[in-house]
Amino acid sequence: MPFQGSGRFPTTAWTMVRNAQDPRSPERLAAMNRCVAGYWRPVFYYLRAREYPFHQAEDLAQEFFLRFFEKNWIRPADPARGRFRTFLLTILKRFLSDQGPDRAPRQKTFDDQLVSISALISDQERSFEPAAHENPENVFMKQWALAVIANARRALELWCDERGRPDWYQIFSAVNLPAPGQSRLTQQALADRLRLTRDQVRYALEEVNAQFVTLLRNEVAEQVETNDELDTEIGDLQQLLGE
Repeated sequence: MPFQGSGRFPTTAWTMVRNAQDPRSPERLAAMNRCVAGYWRPVFYYLRAREYPFHQAEDLAQEFFLRFFEKNWIRPADPARGRFRTFLLTILKRFLSDQGPDRAPRQKTFDDQLVSISALISDQERSFEPAAHENPENVFMKQWALAVIANARRALELWCDERGRPDWYQIFSAVNLPAPGQSRLTQQALADRLRLTRDQVRYALEEVNAQFVTLLRNEVAEQVETNDELDTEIGDLQQLLGE
């Protein structure tokens, strides 16, 4: 599984958590890196919302994950005790309470194993400035929600490519994800642009919208134990993203 900023941005499955909890598991290192890849953005944006400068937030995020695994802080995580993201946020707050302003960086013994957050940070993170009075906890949770949506979108793009219909994803994006400052294109405008009929565009939208819902539910299902929890998580997603 890729960990680069341009690759898949995975959310946390409980199987990954269990592998990361077990020092004897042959899958532990991969699980640890998957956790970093899945949650560095919520952690980083939370730190920025707490008004840490960019480079300090970057260093603290790396240090947090190093200690999270070195000290096995992940061990108590359990689906019976609640969502993993809530657990992680609680541990992050405890970690920050131990950070004095003059605390010197310690030797990072996992540097040759754990993915580097500096390699994951993109221009989007470098240019981010937290809004005044924005709640850091809300920032953390919203970044989680955006990660879930991004995963489902990438899965949908792959699904379209596998069917030889990359134009279907173009239609989905144009209708559901217009560029900032641009209005959504009409079905007729899309048909003209892609040299399709309006009926073909309408059919494509029906197919990709239905598939996106399925993929989104599959993505969230990795993080819950029951169908009731799945419906609750979908509701949380909608609320966090203001949909």
